[in-house]
Amino acid sequence: MPRAWNRWLSRGVVLLLVGFLIWQFALFQQELQRIPRTWTVAGLAVGGRSTEEALDAVERALAAPLRVQYQDHTLMLDPADVEARLDRSKSRELLRQALSERQRPGAFLQFLFRQPPPHRDLPVEIQASPEKIRLWLLEVARRFDEPPVEPQPDLERFTFTPGRPGHVLNISRSAERLQAALAQAAPREVALVVDEKPAPPLSLSALGRFFEAYLSSFDGTAGIFIKDLRHGETWMHNGDLPFSGVGVMRLPVALAVARARDLIHDEARRQTVFRMLTDETALPALDTLLGDLGEGDPAKGAERVTAFLRELGLVNSFMAWPFDQPGTPPAVVTPANNRPDLRTHPDPRQQTTPEDLGVLLEMLRQCAQEGGPLLLVSEGTVQPEECQFILEAMTQDRLLDPQGRPTLLAAGLPPGIAFARRPGWTNETRADAGIVLAGRAEYVLVVFLHRPILMEWEQAVRMMRDLSRITSQFFLGTPSE
Repeated sequence: MPRAWNRWLSRGVVLLLVGFLIWQFALFQQELQRIPRTWTVAGLAVGGRSTEEALDAVERALAAPLRVQYQDHTLMLDPADVEARLDRSKSRELLRQALSERQRPGAFLQFLFRQPPPHRDLPVEIQASPEKIRLWLLEVARRFDEPPVEPQPDLERFTFTPGRPGHVLNISRSAERLQAALAQAAPREVALVVDEKPAPPLSLSALGRFFEAYLSSFDGTAGIFIKDLRHGETWMHNGDLPFSGVGVMRLPVALAVARARDLIHDEARRQTVFRMLTDETALPALDTLLGDLGEGDPAKGAERVTAFLRELGLVNSFMAWPFDQPGTPPAVVTPANNRPDLRTHPDPRQQTTPEDLGVLLEMLRQCAQEGGPLLLVSEGTVQPEECQFILEAMTQDRLLDPQGRPTLLAAGLPPGIAFARRPGWTNETRADAGIVLAGRAEYVLVVFLHRPILMEWEQAVRMMRDLSRITSQFFLGTPSE
């Protein structure tokens, strides 16, 4: 009797165990159709719900406004404004794929021992308009961006106010973040990517703004060319406007002589060129050199100067006639003087532009350093030693005011700075052009000032001194007194 009882008891236990396992497996199968309680969908807690119930909850959450942070500014984005909505079909497939991964042998054992699956956040798919997201971000940038500010001219203190740092919205990275946040049911917030920008350094464009502000009260016409010879940056104001070339056109005469004649061994010719470049009253020296170029005919010599300028690509500069020679010069039409709004009344005998003259000065410096277009065009007839001689001669120009002080552009330079210059003037136009050779910086500065009938000398001196002073402060770091 006891043995039979034991058999029946054993069979009953087995049947109960099998029934329990079948019951648990049925519960497990039902559980597989629902989101585990330890899982979230798009950040939203929807554990225990079916796929459709979870998608319903997520869809409602995704329709709520998104809290968007731009630094300290908070904005609310309605998903409808960017056509953002849940893609139920693709999202349903993602959820079903994740749930199907639970159908493995070990998962039933975890269920039996009430071990929940590890936490997992399931993504969903949304549809949104990239273009509308971009437009929304552009409007945010327009409202809240504070771009960095370059140093600004301070005319009262004759210096520059420091630049200011800023911040700008990174549109591309913020669009990626916004797209991802729109697909998150919780939390409904996102911080945009804002790039901090340092204060810009002092640049040549800032110097140009200073010039423009300074010239705003000038009732004449100014032409300016600046070139940083170390970094290659250029700034111009009316750089292509023609001006009378008297005085400054002695430089191309010297270079034409160097090409056609020997300036290295012919001491007499060297002295004539030196006088022409350093003495404003040395018109006989200029006539002598033009006659030398023209085989005794100064007018022919002037033509050869113009031809040389054309070879160098300086199409807006010419010498049609010697300045102090009688006769009618031939009409020379250039891109610069062939314009209806010509207001500088350039001399028909000799003309140039700030840009042409500035480029020629740069060529001179390059030639002295054994490079540049002058050596290429001349094919060996101009030597670096000749360019260096012309450059050094120009540093010896000692145009002084009645008190013996430097004048025009030289007045704005600190003491001891080498300035290879070529000034020139008529009653209506005052000009000065040169290369500042300061060791730590080298730059070309060309200034023309024109006023009909009379450009007062005192005003021209003051303006050129001021413009040269702020330029030297920009390049050299210390203002001249």
